Amino acid sequence: MSIDDLNRELEQRLRSSLHRQADAPSEHGHGADLADVFGRARRIRRRRTALVASAAAVAVVAVAVPAGVLLAGRDTSAPPHPVSTVSTVPTPAPTQTVSGAGLGGITMGAPTTLTYLDPTNVMHNGQPLPDRAAGGDLAHTAVSAFTPYHGGWLITYDTDRLVQVDAGGHVVRQGKGGTIVTTSDGMQTAWQIGQKVYAGIASGMSDGEASWQLTPSDGLVGYLSDGPVISDGSGYAVLTGPSSRHEVASDITPSAVSQAADAVGGVVGTVAKSDQQGALADAKSGTIYWRGAWRPMAFSPDGKYVGAIPVEDNGDPSAIAILDAHTGTVIARTPDLSSQIYLGKNMAWDGDRLVFDVAPADGQDEQALVSIDTHGRLEQVSPTVSNPNMDAFSGAAGFIFMTR
Repeated sequence: MSIDDLNRELEQRLRSSLHRQADAPSEHGHGADLADVFGRARRIRRRRTALVASAAAVAVVAVAVPAGVLLAGRDTSAPPHPVSTVSTVPTPAPTQTVSGAGLGGITMGAPTTLTYLDPTNVMHNGQPLPDRAAGGDLAHTAVSAFTPYHGGWLITYDTDRLVQVDAGGHVVRQGKGGTIVTTSDGMQTAWQIGQKVYAGIASGMSDGEASWQLTPSDGLVGYLSDGPVISDGSGYAVLTGPSSRHEVASDITPSAVSQAADAVGGVVGTVAKSDQQGALADAKSGTIYWRGAWRPMAFSPDGKYVGAIPVEDNGDPSAIAILDAHTGTVIARTPDLSSQIYLGKNMAWDGDRLVFDVAPADGQDEQALVSIDTHGRLEQVSPTVSNPNMDAFSGAAGFIFMTR
């Protein structure tokens, strides 16, 4: 059997296995936790690369709902407006090709101005995080999200734990959790511990906080002007005031939320029916603006654009695109890099550049940040970093952007 034939056979097994896992009922009556499916997809893909030494696979199951990654600053000059008809968005050819192997084939550009932790947990462009604020049990645990709050920090760890620390590094509260979201202007922050959501003014030192009790199936996914957005995996609701929530009747399952655009991006359809599409909806009414082949993942601060991945992808995305948030039209997208690098799903906006992390497809333990801008320019925007916790079989946390 040739390598190509083996690749095709392994790909089919991966697709079938992950579909079964995503569709199987869980103890809560829903499909499998897609964050777990994501992890399994990454591990299977890296293992296949090590064993077969061939191009990366594309796994077709739904991606997990990520925490919101939004940057400070807001331009309300041209927010998107509802469109009168629902359209299917075409996928154009790549705007750029890359020569060479691995990260060496991508041109170096101006370093990103974003604040982030690299794979060794070193912060760039910002003050250091408290040294494992919650104690010894987190001394060697990777951070999965962080943002400044009330002079201190909100930090979540890969062990599904959230810790709030004050300016002196002392723990204010902690518990099971992992989601932090902000409004597009960076003024309001919300986070979830257990089945409770807290929200407050990010820079306030003594301002009061609002809180809401959730059901076991609810999860925090974003922040609008009216309040935090939660979803149980089918539709969404806005937490509008103390102990109150506004249920939005919509077919969309959110994966991105924009206060500036007053819009919610995600998917419609189901894996079971093989009819999933990326979509964007009016946040207040739930009315669908457009449907297409791309899943919205991260809105630009002004709400004009949204970073997206193919709706069929799980694990490492096969491509990343910038869409016009109003119409869903592809403005720019990455070329086919599957034989050279894995694309990460963590995204953040740096001006007109969408920044994401990448790793070589050859099993090396290197990672770096790469950007694509609205003109289609693809550039490496951070130093290449060795990740000692990554191997060809299990993968590991990469670059973590500060949630703003």
